[in-house]
Amino acid sequence: MTRYLLDTTFLIDYLAGDGDVQRFLETHEDDEFATTAMNYKEVAVGWRLDDAFDPERLAAAFAWLDVVPIASEHALAASAFEADLYRSDEHTRRAVDAVTADLLIAGVADAEGMTVVTRNVDDFEPFVPVVAY
Repeated sequence: MTRYLLDTTFLIDYLAGDGDVQRFLETHEDDEFATTAMNYKEVAVGWRLDDAFDPERLAAAFAWLDVVPIASEHALAASAFEADLYRSDEHTRRAVDAVTADLLIAGVADAEGMTVVTRNVDDFEPFVPVVAY
């Protein structure tokens, strides 16, 4: 059984009834699915911006998922990824700061032994196992 961490793109597409999401879930029905508190927050922000925020509706929509809180071990895993980016000549501090949320999500995946499922494969591929849907 594979443990999948669903990124925000997946959650948004799930809510929209996206066929690729449905096919992914059907072909992985025996696997375990989770998301992070960071991803959950990102969906909530979108709902608030659309004046559609309803905490009960949000909780019900994702009741089938384990929402993993960001813990110290996740932050430590993310810190290694972030330090590597800061050391790289290919990334500015501003660019690294812009991906902080993705680094925390990758930190959860790394510490929990999960594979990230996203449309934004390039955001996670340098750090953790990732699959597109």
